[in-house]
Amino acid sequence: MTLPAVESGNTLAEGKASAASVSSAYDSLEVQKNTTAVHESHDPTVEPDSNIRPADCAFGWIPTLAVMVNNMFIFGASNSYGVFSTYYLNVRFPNTSASTLSWIGTLITTLMLGCTILTGVLADKRGYRLTAYIGTVLCTIAYILASFCEEVWQLILTQGVLFGIGASFLFAPSISIAPQWFDKYRGLASGVAVSGSSIGGLWFTAATQAMIDNLGAKWALRILGILTFVVTGIMNILYFRRVPAKPRNTILDLHAAKSLTFWLITLESFAVYTGYWAITFYIGTTARQIGGTYHDGSNLLLVLNAGSAIGRIAAGFIADKLGSINILCLSLLLTVVIEMPLWMTAQGLAPLYVLCVLYGLISPTFISLNPVIVATYFDTDTLASVMGMTNLFSGIGILAGNLSQGAIFDKYDRRTQFTNTIIFSAMFILFAGLAALALRCYIIQKGSNKRFLQIL
Repeated sequence: MTLPAVESGNTLAEGKASAASVSSAYDSLEVQKNTTAVHESHDPTVEPDSNIRPADCAFGWIPTLAVMVNNMFIFGASNSYGVFSTYYLNVRFPNTSASTLSWIGTLITTLMLGCTILTGVLADKRGYRLTAYIGTVLCTIAYILASFCEEVWQLILTQGVLFGIGASFLFAPSISIAPQWFDKYRGLASGVAVSGSSIGGLWFTAATQAMIDNLGAKWALRILGILTFVVTGIMNILYFRRVPAKPRNTILDLHAAKSLTFWLITLESFAVYTGYWAITFYIGTTARQIGGTYHDGSNLLLVLNAGSAIGRIAAGFIADKLGSINILCLSLLLTVVIEMPLWMTAQGLAPLYVLCVLYGLISPTFISLNPVIVATYFDTDTLASVMGMTNLFSGIGILAGNLSQGAIFDKYDRRTQFTNTIIFSAMFILFAGLAALALRCYIIQKGSNKRFLQIL
């Protein structure tokens, strides 16, 4: 602001009056600033600016671990859906096509990711806890309603659509917490947070199989609903964000959408999610076709999720040392090398167990590293919104991929093999690896360091 000038001919009294006027102006300005700051800090999960904790502080592990626990329930439903899929496909609805039944599991993950373009904005505008609690309620209702369903279309609407939408309310704030609290250990923290999805798949798979065997599928759904309500309801209390969100007037972050970096990340996400879930949905049926039991299929999912939990944490730790994009490129390309020969040539359970171990360890690194890459190249205070935009395309990839895999399994593999399904899955994961490699080359080209071998 422009201060009033004091002319040399003024009297002492006039000088004092002028000084008082300036002081009053400054006081008024300070009050206005303080008032504005109070109005802008409407999110109860954010501490006042003067009390913002530094990145990499020990407190950041509290919300990060809360996210890990919630991810057990968010992703546990989709990672363990293979148990329900095997039960529905072989026992409850044996005359229903695989492509129809795949709608249930597909919609869980599709809507969980796709709807974050809206729930991410809600998380930024209204706070992490409120958004997460809406998700807790919707997921619980979905489980309970699904337990009373008798038809496939009813399960699609409840276990698929309603749960997927509810999971998106939990997922939107969850995905942005760890990258926001850490810089130096961002990869490790993100890996710990998303490892909950595999840990959840691990015990969800075992628990779901045991409950279906002993109590039936309906009570399995009811118990999962009760557990989701209690545990996520407690964890939501610990959802703190480190920095306040920037005020926004639009749903889409148009600045991010103008970046080629954003679109290359989005292309990689779309492609990998298109091909990634084939093993999760069909490894149990593969075990049955080569002479295994339902429990063999469940055990394979357990091994897959156990390896995935270790792989996600390890990927984050290694990425902090060698670079997130480097590890992402390597893991996606290795996944193709692992998936095609082991799955296509398996004649017994042993190769399937080896496949699940290696696929679990190597393939899911994109789940840990994509949020880290977004947080590295975009503002962390809009991370939930930017991730919501990339996740929209990830959800479309899941929808297209899983439905296509179901149709391919029915029409071309004729429910007797998985050759064409495997090729479809592997080619999209390969395409994702090439997109990640293109992102790496683009970032090198934009930067001052043109060396191909560098940490990115």
